[in-house]
Amino acid sequence: MMGRCDRVTMLLLALLGIAAGCTRRTEGSDDEAVGAVVPVRTAAVEERTFTDAIEAPGQWRSSGDVSLPAPFAAVIESLEPKLGDHVAAGDTVGMLVTRESRAALRGAELLLREAHDPAALTEAERAAALARRDLVRVPIVAPRAGVVTKRDAEPGGEVGDGAEVLAITPVEGIVFEARLPAGAAQLVHAGMTGLVRTSGEPDHEVRVTRVLPAASTADQATLAWLSPVGGPTPLLDRFGTAVMTTSGARRSPAVPEAAVVENDLDGSARVVVVAADSTATWTPVKLGARAEGWRELLDGTLVPGALVVVEGQRGLPDRTRVKPQP
Repeated sequence: MMGRCDRVTMLLLALLGIAAGCTRRTEGSDDEAVGAVVPVRTAAVEERTFTDAIEAPGQWRSSGDVSLPAPFAAVIESLEPKLGDHVAAGDTVGMLVTRESRAALRGAELLLREAHDPAALTEAERAAALARRDLVRVPIVAPRAGVVTKRDAEPGGEVGDGAEVLAITPVEGIVFEARLPAGAAQLVHAGMTGLVRTSGEPDHEVRVTRVLPAASTADQATLAWLSPVGGPTPLLDRFGTAVMTTSGARRSPAVPEAAVVENDLDGSARVVVVAADSTATWTPVKLGARAEGWRELLDGTLVPGALVVVEGQRGLPDRTRVKPQP
């Protein structure tokens, strides 16, 4: 017959066996976690060509219009150009009729409509013929070539003495007014070239013609005027971005922009580097210029040929084993 001590001993042995089984299962689960493989897409670090550049938002505008005023109180008989039309110097763009001669004609026409007997009709017809003969027409002539940017009157309308009828912006007066970021003004000077990119239009080659003084202490942006160099005439009031190169070309290691994870709070950047044993490590990097979807590496941490994750790195734990996918 089994004594009390023997029963206690057997119970302890059974509990130890259960604990050992649980321990083996836990260790196996940990091994599986360590050996887990996460599918990702990778790309190799490459050596690319970079240049430093300034990007500045802005708007196409006129640096000085040429106004076509009415030389006297008149009626607009005709006005041909529409907004955006090009005119040449010396072109007749419309016709004015003096208010007095137009009033005389309208009076004669009114008498003609109200004439009821032959004598009155004959007199009214003679007056209308004289009024038409004496009608004073004066052409509106473009003093300079350019683009019509304002049209303040329409045919049939009346204008006062000196009132603006049209405004023409000479082609050389069309500029892209760029707002240079703080600290970039000293890098921009007259004669620099660049591009202006406007949505829905081809890129415009431009040259800096003037860097304006700061408007106020409250506004830290510096304005610069960039004139188009050949090509089609830009449309006024369109917004765009000016890009101006400020350095020569250089070759540097680079990673695809998709590989970079930037911290919006402190501006730091990291990439996930895949080692030869397929271990992925989060690595801080210092970034430079952009070029065609690539970011320049400045700190020498990575060399051409190193693999970085370009898809699947979000939320990826450090030191995770990964499997590159095509």
